Order: sequence, then structure tokens, then C-alpha cells
Amino acid sequence: MPLQISGEHRHAFTVIRLAGEVDKTEEPRLRVTIDEALTAECPRLLFDLSSVSFIDSSGLRLLVQASCRAHRSGGTCALCSLAPMPRRLMRLTGLDTAFDVYPTLDDALTEGRPESLASVELR
Repeated sequence: MPLQISGEHRHAFTVIRLAGEVDKTEEPRLRVTIDEALTAECPRLLFDLSSVSFIDSSGLRLLVQASCRAHRSGGTCALCSLAPMPRRLMRLTGLDTAFDVYPTLDDALTEGRPESLASVELR
């Protein structure tokens, strides 16, 4: 399934919803969306991965780069609603400890209790 990307501003976050397969062929489109979101003075990115059926190393790299760039700008980058495939891959690679990961979009927007909290280690 081709990647569908949508973005919206909710509360203090830029929510980027991904649906389908995040792979090398979709990398340029996703990079543009991330670059636009990172133009904010203090970007707060939130990736909703609830409808992601596949993500390869290029997709993981984009998420890690987005997080690094957001933090360098004084912002944040979190993940929410991980579908089973991305959840398993994040755990296998250890990246689940590199992001604040929230069980649902609402939990993330209200800054509720995360499943995994990387920001504690960053402080």
C-alpha cells in the first residue's frame, strides 16, 4: 500500500500521520513533510504510526533524524499508536528507548503517561 501522509497542528504539536508502507521509495515525500514541520521555532513533532504496515531502515533513519533535528532546535519528537509491525521493529532495534512512545494519540496530546520515555535520559 502506498504511503499516505497527513499533517495537522493539534495543541502544541505537529501531528504527522502515516498510513501504509514507509520505505525507500516514499522517503523523499516524507522528508519534505518532516522538513516543513521542523521549520517551527521549537518544533514538537508527533508521529502517529497506527496505520503503518511496514517500515524499512530508510523510514527508521528519517524518524531518528527528525528527532535529532527537533531536539537540536529545542523541540521534541515522539511516536504514538504504534501498529504491531513498527512496534516490533522499534523494540528489536532498541529505538523504542530513543523516543517518547505513547499508547494513543490522545495520551500524547495531553502528555499523559508514555509507554517508553526517552526524554528522561536527555535531561
